[in-house]
Amino acid sequence: APARAFTPHAVVVRQTGRMRTVRVTSGVDNIRALCDLKAITFRETYAHGNDPAELERHIAVSFSTASVSAELANPNSITLWTTDGSGPVAYLKVNQGGAQTEPGLERGLEIQQIYVRSSAQGKGIGNHLIREATAIAVREGLDFLWLGVWENNTSAIEVYRHLGFSDFGEHVFRIGDDLQRDVLMRRDITTPP
Repeated sequence: APARAFTPHAVVVRQTGRMRTVRVTSGVDNIRALCDLKAITFRETYAHGNDPAELERHIAVSFSTASVSAELANPNSITLWTTDGSGPVAYLKVNQGGAQTEPGLERGLEIQQIYVRSSAQGKGIGNHLIREATAIAVREGLDFLWLGVWENNTSAIEVYRHLGFSDFGEHVFRIGDDLQRDVLMRRDITTPP
């Protein structure tokens, strides 16, 4: 089990046209922008089918500056975001070791959060972020990627299956006080995205 932090490396930067993907580092402006991006994309993804009060309770706690600052300071987590010239449009948060949300998956890299603003969907950004997660897993010597997907987000489940992920279990995901079921999916890193 990787008890160490991620391998030290230079800031990840990928430029494709106007799209740029970089590792998010701590700093007041970055933290505020990341909190905003997380809240916007979470609302866009989960507003339908969820109680608005529970959704806002989750956002207030999970995407507060204190929570996001702690995530960025965790040596077993990496957050990347993609910008399009006007600001951040997508982000990816991956975890290894003790930062993972499920025990017993030490040989894997968890994609805990991957969100693309609705206005930027259909441009290949999500696939790009999956490739970045794969590159991190390869660099860290890990064997597979894994993630949890809300059971009612059938379009995301189909996208992940198309990308080579398969179901391997489930866990509970809390939105406010509402307990929901996530489908756990994994893909060996030898499987191309």
